[in-house]
Amino acid sequence: MVLIVLALGMSPLVGAEFMPKSDSGQIDITLEADKGSRLEDVDKLAAQVETKLSKNPAVDIIYASVGSSGATASMSGSNEASFMVQLVPKSERKGAEQVAEEIRQSLKDISGAKTTVTASSGISMGSGGAVALNIRGDDLDTLRTLSKQVVDIVEKVPGTRNVSSSLEDGNPEVQIRIDRQRAMAFGLTPAQVSSEIKMAVDGTTVSKYRSDGSEIDVTITSNKKESSDMDTLKQLTILTAQGSIPLNEIASFELSTGPVQIDREDQTRQGTISCDLLNRDLNSVTKDIQAGISALKLPAGYSIDFGGENEQMMEAFSSLLLALIMAVLLVYVVMVVQYESFRDPFVIMFALPGAVIGIVLALLVTQRAFSVNAFIGIIMLIGIAVANAIVFVDYLKQRLEAGMERTEALLETGRVRLRPILMTALATILAMIPLAIGLGEGSETNAPLATVVIGGLIAATFVTLFLVPVVYSILDDWGQKFKKKSAPNTEDIPLA
Repeated sequence: MVLIVLALGMSPLVGAEFMPKSDSGQIDITLEADKGSRLEDVDKLAAQVETKLSKNPAVDIIYASVGSSGATASMSGSNEASFMVQLVPKSERKGAEQVAEEIRQSLKDISGAKTTVTASSGISMGSGGAVALNIRGDDLDTLRTLSKQVVDIVEKVPGTRNVSSSLEDGNPEVQIRIDRQRAMAFGLTPAQVSSEIKMAVDGTTVSKYRSDGSEIDVTITSNKKESSDMDTLKQLTILTAQGSIPLNEIASFELSTGPVQIDREDQTRQGTISCDLLNRDLNSVTKDIQAGISALKLPAGYSIDFGGENEQMMEAFSSLLLALIMAVLLVYVVMVVQYESFRDPFVIMFALPGAVIGIVLALLVTQRAFSVNAFIGIIMLIGIAVANAIVFVDYLKQRLEAGMERTEALLETGRVRLRPILMTALATILAMIPLAIGLGEGSETNAPLATVVIGGLIAATFVTLFLVPVVYSILDDWGQKFKKKSAPNTEDIPLA
């Protein structure tokens, strides 16, 4: 019982995460150059990245895509490039996370670009990184200020990598404000002016040229598009009923930056700060971030909460906890019906608390975090651990029904049932060892499940041989005392 209490006390030392990270042998890299960079300049930066990647002995294949026309769906402009890196077999290299960190450090000295390196787990957990913080409020400038403060906090937490914000600097743009009164004086509407500007900058497809079964777009655009700048836009010719006028006659110009995107949830503007993790579990990093954010003074109407994998982890653990409770109750009810007794199934169920000792120690020794797969392993363990206790108690009842004294029956049961209990436990443990070791790429996903089953079954086996007999004898003593108290006193009955 002391060991069980100590194991429960040590449980906070075990980390927690949503799903175990899997080494799929693939690393994804995103390169983002300065806003407005030309495709040719981004291609030169991408070539530098390829050169550095080719020098890493763990890299086997490099696939690069530059600009928004690439195969990667996340590309959003000509100032970005993406890389998919396939690593050599797992037996010839370090783990994918370690290789990703080496690549991350080697790309730091590339000036004029921001790189994001992520080891792909092969399992999609939704958008964003392992940790995601949602900042909600109405004003974009306030949200942007708060997001920068949160980014600074997250970057200082050990184990965080690739910290990013959805409210980062937007794309540079020229804001043209039309003077409606002057435009109306020339017989122009804002829609007409906008159409002229669009035709000059982007061009307009007016027809298609067909030749030998293929079609080619015929586009009208300004002949000064290649040298378009602020002065060119100001002198852009706009046709009116009175003749041609330059655009600056009816509009003002201002250089600015626009938001990349504006996210909303429940009609409230929202910014998201996300990051990946290295050599730390999700639960411990979340606690450190919460401690840093607690010192922030948020304006009225603004809030910060955790989303991403942390939210998914809490929801999954809640559902699995309900499944665990139902599994325990169902096993107990079935045994009550089978034994026609509440005491014997209660004794058998005492094998389960002892499994906590092995579960906690196994996760601590292997330095694995508690996850959804580990939780499923605990639910599996209920049936396996109870089976050994049933073998013990069932033979014990046979000895007692045969007229054997209780203590002698307990000793005899322990001696006779020792071999079948150990054989049953060892068969399961040995079958789970290859899964717990995590042999092969992608096998890390189910390793926590096997670790929990092995550790819990070892502890539950010893509990079956020691704690279950003791609990049975104690409950039997209490039952006999209760019977003596409830039995009528025959000495006070007068004789006829």
